[in-house]
Amino acid sequence: MANSIEGTIGRLDIDTSSDIFSKEKLVNEFARITQFMTWPLLGVIFSIFFKLEIHGSEAFKKVQGPILIIANHVSFYDSFAFRLILGFRTDHLPLRFMAVNTFESEIMNILARIGLIDFIYSLFGVFTITPGLGIEKNIKKAKDIISLGGNVVIYPEGSISRIGQIGQFKNGASVLFKQTEVNVIPVSFKKFKTNNLRPKIIVNVGNPIIISRKNTVENTTRIFRDKIVELYESTNQE
Repeated sequence: MANSIEGTIGRLDIDTSSDIFSKEKLVNEFARITQFMTWPLLGVIFSIFFKLEIHGSEAFKKVQGPILIIANHVSFYDSFAFRLILGFRTDHLPLRFMAVNTFESEIMNILARIGLIDFIYSLFGVFTITPGLGIEKNIKKAKDIISLGGNVVIYPEGSISRIGQIGQFKNGASVLFKQTEVNVIPVSFKKFKTNNLRPKIIVNVGNPIIISRKNTVENTTRIFRDKIVELYESTNQE
């Protein structure tokens, strides 16, 4: 896999002179600042409302950016937990999260309609995709972000899974990997109910996935899902 930003840029079809590219560079820098500054606040919030256990985060020290992080999706606060997963001092900021503006939850849709979701997205460098637009168009911004050294987080299930198991993966992360050759880090989230009001969340971070670009998109997606399932099923509540 390529470890240099320059090598990644050479493989991407982007217009580095465009206003869009310049804007993305500014968004990356703003997200780097906001994400760095929110570490202590998120630490307090998670310690109050959750019992968070993080295992394997040293895997991030094994790779240079840019990176692609793939994870299952159990709640809206998964993305905030990533700042704590990386730790206070990290070379992997900013994280840019692929997300949508329409949700299964009506409460989230109401928050989106009044502009709160867009406000939060703008603070933390979240970028949105449009379901049904097609993979190539939806991953274009992710490719631009990677070319600038940003790290992309994708939830391949495409939505929050509330069934207590890993859902089927969509192919967007696999196509992005095949077109950029970034390092891929798998992360699993597993939530448990406890006897008190604080649910327990166990996060397992896996080693970088070693996989050839010669694999088909479908086979790559299967490998990605298998890695997440392996991490998820290795988690037991103590």
